[in-house]
Amino acid sequence: MTRFRIIFVVLNVIVAGTALILSCGGRGGGSSSGPVLNTFAYVINYGSDTMSAYMLSPQSGVLVEVSGSPYATSGDPEGLASTPDGKFLFIVNSLDDNISVFSVDADAGQLSEVPGSPFQAGPFPMRAAVHPAGKYLYVANLGTPTVSGYQVDAASGVLTSLPGFPYTTSYDNLDITVHPDGQFLYLTNHGDDTISAYAISVSTGALTSVSGSPFATSEYPFSIAIEPAGHFAYVANWDSANVTAYAVNTSSGALSALPGSPYATSQTPRDLVVHPSGDWLYVGTYTNNINAFSIDAGSGALSALPLSPYASSRWISGVSVDPAGRYLGSTSFQDDGVNLYSIEDGTGALAQVPMSPFASGTEPNGILFVEAP
Repeated sequence: MTRFRIIFVVLNVIVAGTALILSCGGRGGGSSSGPVLNTFAYVINYGSDTMSAYMLSPQSGVLVEVSGSPYATSGDPEGLASTPDGKFLFIVNSLDDNISVFSVDADAGQLSEVPGSPFQAGPFPMRAAVHPAGKYLYVANLGTPTVSGYQVDAASGVLTSLPGFPYTTSYDNLDITVHPDGQFLYLTNHGDDTISAYAISVSTGALTSVSGSPFATSEYPFSIAIEPAGHFAYVANWDSANVTAYAVNTSSGALSALPGSPYATSQTPRDLVVHPSGDWLYVGTYTNNINAFSIDAGSGALSALPLSPYASSRWISGVSVDPAGRYLGSTSFQDDGVNLYSIEDGTGALAQVPMSPFASGTEPNGILFVEAP
C-alpha cells in the first residue's frame, strides 16, 4: 500500500465515523461569443499512474479520447495545472515526489514529455498552481510544511528551482492557488484548519507572509478557489461539510470571512471551481453529488441553485469548467469515469450530456480543461 493510500484510507475512516481555471473574462453569462477554439480535457488517474487526454466537442460536450492516451506519469498523480497559454501541463506525483511536465499539441491535444521531466518536488507533493504570467509554478508539499517554487521556461516548459525554495509554511497543506492578479498565493492547511496567505514578488517569485496570516476556516479545508475578479475566495471544508467565503483585500492579500459564511454543502466536499464568468460556484463531494451556488456580484454571498445538489457518480475527486464556460467536468474516483454537464446560460443549472459518464483510467483524481494555444 502506498504512503498516500494509507493516509487516504485513514482519512475516510475518520470522516465515516480532496484546476486551475483558465479565466475567460468578466461576469454575466455562461457561454463565449468569441471564436470556438480546440478545447481538451486532461484527467489524472491515481490508480493507474496515467493521464487521459480527450477532445471536447463544443456542440455536444462529448469527450473523445485523443490518439496516444493515456500517457504515463510517475507514481500516484495527485494534482495538475497548466500555463495560462495552454502550452504546458504539470502533473504532481505524490508517491514519487516529483512533477511530470508535458507540452500540448494545439491541434490534436496529444502530449509530449519535456526534456528533464519529471522534476524533483518536496515530500508528498499534492497540488500545483501557476502564476498568471506563466513564469512561476508553485507546489504544495504535504510531507513537510513547504512550498516548492520553480521558474518555468516559456519555450521548453523546463522547471528550474527558484532561490529560497522550498519555503516553510504552516503544516499539512493540501491545496494551493494564486490570486488572479498574481500578487498573492494561498494554501489550505488541514492540520490547523487555516488558510495561509503570501505576497509574491513579481520579479523573483519569492514569498512573504501576509499580515494576519494564517486565517481561520472550518474543519479540514481541502481546496480553495478565487473568482476571476479576485474579490472573493471560497474554501471547501471536508469535515464540516461547508464552504467558507472570504472577501479578499486586493491591496494586502488579507482574507475576511463574509457575513453568513460558512455555507452548508453535502457531506465531504472535496473540490470546487468558480465559473469563468464569476457567476457560479460548483462543489464536488465524496457523497456523490455536485452542489451549485450563485455568487452575488457585490457581496460574494452564495445562494444554492434551485435544483442543487446534482447527482453524479461516486466519490467526486475533481471538478473543472471549460474556459468558455459551457461545460463542467467531474472525476469519479470510485467509478473510474468522467461526468460531463452542460451549463445553462443565465442560470448556471447543470444537465448531464448524452453518453456521460466517459471512461477514464483507474481512480481518476482530477480534471483540467485546456484551450488550444
